Amino acid sequence: MVSKERRNYSRQQGDLAEKRFIEACKAIAYEVKKATAQEDIYSHIDYWVKRKDADWYGVDVKGNRHPKTIWVEFKNVKGDEGWLNGLAEFIAFDIAEEGGFVVIRRQELLEWCIENVSADFVTKDKAHRNLYQREGREDVLTKLHLEDLKELKSYKLLRYANS
Repeated sequence: MVSKERRNYSRQQGDLAEKRFIEACKAIAYEVKKATAQEDIYSHIDYWVKRKDADWYGVDVKGNRHPKTIWVEFKNVKGDEGWLNGLAEFIAFDIAEEGGFVVIRRQELLEWCIENVSADFVTKDKAHRNLYQREGREDVLTKLHLEDLKELKSYKLLRYANS
């Protein structure tokens, strides 16, 4: 079970990442609006983003990621579809070491994972490109590295507004 302190820390980090994401988008003249609670929970969309003369698209923002520890969720803790199978067009990983958000197309990441992640369940320390499930939970995860994401054609870096 996750401690109250850990949950609060995670929430704070997520809030900070979302604030940075909004600022980064606005700095390059993108419009940003918060998704509804329903869209967040069921579609895994945190924000709707619009470039000039383009349609709105959904983005799922992932906070406080480390270049060697990027967890990808196939199924959530309840065993429901995880964010990798959500409806967001893009995933934005907040990676401070990169000075911004690594933004990739969700569908491309899903297809890459299907091709490159082993179906073997392993322990947490061996979860890179393998499946992992936390004890007592129904989630299905894998761990990727930044170098894995750089293999994707859609890979882009959205710099922090103050960088």
